[in-house]
Amino acid sequence: MSTTIGVDEHRWARPVGTTLLGEVAGSGLKAPAFLVRRPDGQVVQVSALVNTVLARLDPRRTPAQVADAVSVSYGRTLTVEGLDLLVSVKLAPVGLADDAAHDAGAGARGRARKAPTANPLLSLTMRGTLVPAGVVRRLARVLAPTFRPVVVALVLAAWVAVDVMILADAQVIDALAVVLQTPVVMVGIFALTTLCALVHELGHAAACSYGGATPGRIGVGVYLVAPAFFTNVTDSYRLGRGGRLRTDLGGLYFTVWCLLAVGTAQLVTDSPVLLVVLVLMHVEAFEQLLPAVRLDGYFVLTDLAGVPDLFARIGPVLRSVVPGRPVDPRVADMRPGARRAVTAWVLCVVPLLAAGVVWLVLNLPALTSTAVDAVTHQWSLLSAAWSAHDVAAVLVGIVSLALLAVPVAGLAALAVRTLQSGAALGRRLLTARRPRRQIMDSTLTPGTAPGAHAAPAAGPGDVPDLPASAQGFDLLAALSRSASVLQAPAPWAPAAPGLSAAAPGLNAVAGLEIPRYVPEPEPELVRGPDPAPAAGKPAAEPPAGEAAEPPAGEAAEPPAADVFDPTRLSGLTAAELTDETVLGAPRRLATTGWRKAVRTGTHGAVALGPGRSEVRRDTLHDRVRAPIDGTRRVVVMSRKGGVGKTSVTVGLGATFATLRGDRVVAVDANPDAGNLANRIAGDCDRTITDLIHDAGAVDSFATMRRYTSQCPESRLEVLASDDDARITQALDRAAYRKVVGVLDHFYNLVLLDTGTGILDSANQGLLAEADELVLVLRPALDGARAGAQTLDWLEEHGYPELVRTAVVVLNGVTEAADPAVHVIRDHFAQRCAHVVVVPWDKTLQAGGHTTLAALQPRTREAFMEVAAALADSFHTSPRAVR
Repeated sequence: MSTTIGVDEHRWARPVGTTLLGEVAGSGLKAPAFLVRRPDGQVVQVSALVNTVLARLDPRRTPAQVADAVSVSYGRTLTVEGLDLLVSVKLAPVGLADDAAHDAGAGARGRARKAPTANPLLSLTMRGTLVPAGVVRRLARVLAPTFRPVVVALVLAAWVAVDVMILADAQVIDALAVVLQTPVVMVGIFALTTLCALVHELGHAAACSYGGATPGRIGVGVYLVAPAFFTNVTDSYRLGRGGRLRTDLGGLYFTVWCLLAVGTAQLVTDSPVLLVVLVLMHVEAFEQLLPAVRLDGYFVLTDLAGVPDLFARIGPVLRSVVPGRPVDPRVADMRPGARRAVTAWVLCVVPLLAAGVVWLVLNLPALTSTAVDAVTHQWSLLSAAWSAHDVAAVLVGIVSLALLAVPVAGLAALAVRTLQSGAALGRRLLTARRPRRQIMDSTLTPGTAPGAHAAPAAGPGDVPDLPASAQGFDLLAALSRSASVLQAPAPWAPAAPGLSAAAPGLNAVAGLEIPRYVPEPEPELVRGPDPAPAAGKPAAEPPAGEAAEPPAGEAAEPPAADVFDPTRLSGLTAAELTDETVLGAPRRLATTGWRKAVRTGTHGAVALGPGRSEVRRDTLHDRVRAPIDGTRRVVVMSRKGGVGKTSVTVGLGATFATLRGDRVVAVDANPDAGNLANRIAGDCDRTITDLIHDAGAVDSFATMRRYTSQCPESRLEVLASDDDARITQALDRAAYRKVVGVLDHFYNLVLLDTGTGILDSANQGLLAEADELVLVLRPALDGARAGAQTLDWLEEHGYPELVRTAVVVLNGVTEAADPAVHVIRDHFAQRCAHVVVVPWDKTLQAGGHTTLAALQPRTREAFMEVAAALADSFHTSPRAVR
């Protein structure tokens, strides 16, 4: 155990070059999963808590300030000691955190030793670069438009038509006989199929670029015993499920382009060589869809299931299907659909792989002897051809020797790695009973947020002891083994001194794993091996109403809600005889999409539950509807004009008014005649000046409504500013304070759309009255600089709490994958509670009458995220003095 050091002496920071890539979309895990890219390019999957901690690590902050910021954002309290233990024992050893003091002195703790990387058994070896990343990115940008739906449909239709015309009367056997009679043609066939394999890799890169991610290099290596190309498209993991599937299938789509070109040439020339090439390419494309090993089909399956590495789940699944054994935590943390898919894959693939290994072991002597004889024979042929100056025969001999050498080298590498993995497994089995400690048991305590979602509870068994050789490299398991010198507490026991033990065990970093196995400085998404070189690409709270999985060894799942159990009514008081206890919890049914259509079409005979997107939407709705005690004042501001501040106010206000049952008003507090009322087609000719003049006579809500306009769609009310050209003096601080005081009597939520001058008396008065702040930025360097200066000014003038709980909105983002957007998000995530990206929307850009129905779905969801982020703080006491 490390020596005790004053916590305040530890100032932690993320290593330079670390990038937070955001939440994994379409994850098959119950808990939200996030991606982080280390400076060496390795991508690591982490839990929501770890992502929150990493976003707020800043050497300028004390540990107490970091812990407070994490607690506010996460909704549960993290102690300073718990933060130090989490960072020093879990994050620093894997290269995700540095000790700022050590970094400035002798060297960063994270650099003291090389951070672990993934090196699974069934992965590429002996890698080399064929096309540099810069060239690949330029080519990918040029080829990306080929993935437009219209182009894809036309290409697939043309391919089917050409295939039908060729295969209708193709004489494949005769063509193969012609090729075999002229061995030199084999060199041409090999060259053509190799070229098509490179085009296949460009397809993965172009699909990655089309989705908004950044592809890397194209390289070559050895997969098991065969040569294989690969493309680095690890960045596609931050795309949605559709973008990842497009990247998975992009190689096969470009193979279709090759098939179309070769097929057209064959129709024109009637060449038997091209017919053989066409058949080989069809066979190769079919092999790419097989999910047994890391080919394209494997990655399609992983993205459909939402589980990044299926091989890492083989051990947990096999242990879980053994009768009498508890469900392994790495199986329990998957959603039901993903669990079924992964289990089916394991039960199908393991027998196939086992049979292949047994066959390989039994036939290894014969294979070795055959390989030696073949090499000797080809060498003699090559020598004879060289002596006879037969250029064609020399080329055939060189290619033959190269193809023979690659499997031999692959077998040797596979044997070495297998022996290394077996030795590591033996060492682990010998030390399996050594005491271990669950680092993150009870690190968090319940915060003050009512209804805050807790992460699934976990005991010490939540860290599976998985052999890294056969299942890939599991960072969490490795770190748990490195902490084995610590005394292990009993399951569900209080945490170590300094950690709050009021909550049940919570393993916040149980999802810390590497989704794509890339031991090189650049993250490689290994898009798999094939006979000729080819390629491929290598967690949310339980939905509402769905309980978390019990820990290993605990009670099994309760009976279904629709099965009546009379014993559950025994001993209940009259107050406890509720609908839920007597009738059982009602089953949630899908209300949108194809699931609802199935229920409607079958008249309820098939009633499906809500899908993942609907559960996410309902969760956002529940957060937005958090109760308010009294009135909440939210200031929406920006340092620069033209960033869409009024658009954000309209969208945010409409979202609150639509989803909440209480009264919401937006005030145009722009001293220079704003246009907020025009955005909702205001129907009231009274303004904020009239309300100030008549404030003493406003004694009821009916009277108050004479001064506001209301949007028919959302019920959002707007108090307009003066736009009279004869006005010579703007309202001051006292006037706005008077307005806010009147509104407090009649509204639960007041949104204040301010002007751009932070030094203006009116704006300073509004800040003094604010409970929460929304800072709107343009996704560009000048907007980010102005936003950072605004936060600096607020901190220097007595508003540090307003900065800490602020919600930053990057408005009008056209490319979410833009590196500049990631840098800006990263900066403000360290200083504020939340950062939300609002995509560019033509309705908002037009600046006219704005309704939620006219916005794009992604824009509406972004405004829901902003509203939910603000509502997360509604349970706290108002900051402003009433």
